[in-house]
Amino acid sequence: MPAVSLVVPVHNEAARMWSNAVALRRHMKRIGEPFEMIIVENGSVDDTPIVAEALSTRFREIKCLTLPEASLGDALKLGIGAASGEKVLYYPLDLSIGLDFIHKSIRLLDEYDLVVASKRLGEDHRPFLRRLTSITYHRLVRLLYGTQLSDTTCAKAYRKSAVSSLLGGLTGASRVFETELLVEAERRGMRIIEVPVSVVERRRSRETLLKKVETKFEDLLSARLDRFSLLSGAPLMIFGSAWLVVLGFEKLGSPLSGFMNPYSFIAAVLLVLGGFQITTFGLLSRLMLQVRKEVAVSASRLDEADNLPVGYSKEEYDGDRD
Repeated sequence: MPAVSLVVPVHNEAARMWSNAVALRRHMKRIGEPFEMIIVENGSVDDTPIVAEALSTRFREIKCLTLPEASLGDALKLGIGAASGEKVLYYPLDLSIGLDFIHKSIRLLDEYDLVVASKRLGEDHRPFLRRLTSITYHRLVRLLYGTQLSDTTCAKAYRKSAVSSLLGGLTGASRVFETELLVEAERRGMRIIEVPVSVVERRRSRETLLKKVETKFEDLLSARLDRFSLLSGAPLMIFGSAWLVVLGFEKLGSPLSGFMNPYSFIAAVLLVLGGFQITTFGLLSRLMLQVRKEVAVSASRLDEADNLPVGYSKEEYDGDRD
């Protein structure tokens, strides 16, 4: 039984897949812990599935799972769920993160539930626009989620017994699945530590920077629309109500009929109504998010009762091949 499971999601990585997977396997061998490498191919249109299957045939430590659609979140959910080891690591196939994170995180999982690689605490050698986008994204994450984590989109390591309970309530289709998983773990009081890492750009992104920004920020704002609405709507409602109170006292002290400044009264009423509508919208958003979680839990239970993914037999699930 492997002590460590290395989950490696792949999408259209045929060109570098064999050499990088072999390099990862070699590094794991040097560490000396019994391990398995779970390659989760998701929605590739090149020869990635063929190379992944060849790797699983050639090396007994490597297993191959397949998803029909491209989705990092679903790939992580599937890989973590299929892991045999208690210590589960998510590491990118492009080897853009220093390999020393693997050994450090395996050791730290003896004390912590999650180990998070942080390029913010370490060194980010990617192009300027990539760094700027990442900094902006994580500042928005801290604002919307109230988290203290400096980085939520880098490599990670988990104790499977700790994070398994989180996976059912999260939808893998979200482009911010990694962030939502960490925020939920933090909310539940799990033991989390960040580790500085060095990150380089090994290949150009398959998506344009604009497209990546658009989709990630859209999912991020959608996921925390409730918090955004409450943070913006409640102050408007409070300020408008206070303004109405001030205008009311002015009216009581004035011998004139009506308000001395009717436009101020109208503005105050509009602030109260607007703030009430925004706050109500936030509460409805929170309700919708709760429904989404319930749907994700139901879908997860159905998946467990369904057949195993293509290329993943029951015998492989129970133990390593000889």
